[in-house]
Amino acid sequence: MMKNLQDNMPNWTLFSDDPNNSDAKEEVYKWLPKIRKIHNDINLINFIKNLVRGKRVLDIGIVSHSASYFDRDDWRHGHIAASADYCLGIDILSNLVDDLKDRGFNVLCADATSDEDLNDRFDIIFIGDVIEHVNDPVKLLSFSKRHLASNGKLFVATPNPFSRKFLRKFNKSHGSLVVNLDHVSWIAPTLAMELARRSGLNLSAYHLVKVFSPIRRKFKKFTWKFEPPDYSFPDYIYEFTNVDK
Repeated sequence: MMKNLQDNMPNWTLFSDDPNNSDAKEEVYKWLPKIRKIHNDINLINFIKNLVRGKRVLDIGIVSHSASYFDRDDWRHGHIAASADYCLGIDILSNLVDDLKDRGFNVLCADATSDEDLNDRFDIIFIGDVIEHVNDPVKLLSFSKRHLASNGKLFVATPNPFSRKFLRKFNKSHGSLVVNLDHVSWIAPTLAMELARRSGLNLSAYHLVKVFSPIRRKFKKFTWKFEPPDYSFPDYIYEFTNVDK
């Protein structure tokens, strides 16, 4: 059996020096379904609001590209700031951070891939649709790890490249899938596992979140016996904990 370091998260380096080792991969195949959490009766915004309610929260990557997002009903930071007991939002775009300050939000211009310490610790850190944009995701996770309180949790939302949403686009364009042109990576569950290992974090769960009608839920529960549930969900939400605390 594979040796584990991080609360049963498979660590291939303790098993073999070959990342393609078949026994190591088999252990990961067994492990991934155990940490998959399906939420088929709630949307992503409400899922996040439930996570942060009454907590001290750091929200990383708050501006969502432009100020046009600030007045939208689906602007995540607005919901997070309203639900958390205390919320600090950070982003690297200084002019938009200043705009949010003028609107009364508790925000700071900071690079979440740097070695900076904000001199604060948080119960929940949320990174929404950021990790697929950054040059170095390990630095992003290491920054987050530095700011986790004891027993704190880090949640990272990112597009699911295996969802039907993207597969339909891929098929429609005959193999030339065009997505957000600022993306530099897809983060599938095994990649999240390896990023966790390199960052000193534990991947404790990955969440699939989407609202289905009661009838659709029953239908999906049946079809998921024959196909991966991941097909049905457009996003991954990875849950990490700090193995040093």
